Amino acid sequence: MKTYLMPLLAAFALTVGTAAAQTTTPTAPAAGQMQGRGYGRTQGTPEEMATRQSQRMTRELGLNADQTAKVQQILLARGQEMQAMRGQARDASNREQLRSQMQANRSKYETQFKEVLTADQYTKFAAMQVDRMDKGREMKDTRKKAKNDKVKIKKSDS
Repeated sequence: MKTYLMPLLAAFALTVGTAAAQTTTPTAPAAGQMQGRGYGRTQGTPEEMATRQSQRMTRELGLNADQTAKVQQILLARGQEMQAMRGQARDASNREQLRSQMQANRSKYETQFKEVLTADQYTKFAAMQVDRMDKGREMKDTRKKAKNDKVKIKKSDS
């Protein structure tokens, strides 16, 4: 009987330990934060995003203190508007109307950036945006290709 009892107790302890390890609760993002795309990063509130973006623009474009303050206000307004539109996008059935609204907002904020930045700074800013869009497209294409490759592998295994 002792020979059966020890393995039985060991199996029971292993089962309980495994079950306990699997019962972790996921942590939700803090209030006001949205879950970012990829790798579990958080974007933060519009205020936090505007601060980070204005600091990056100051560093990369060489903005003075007055320009930094104005750019941060533009970024904050844009972030708050985008957050409101994202809320509408979840409920909206007319995506085309939302798309045209976003394009109108983009051109409005581009005009505001043009007024604050010098010609040289704006040229660099526009190049930064093009680079960012290109990287986004590359990532999208890479993900699409990887997904298609997985589907092909699964089909060929069958």
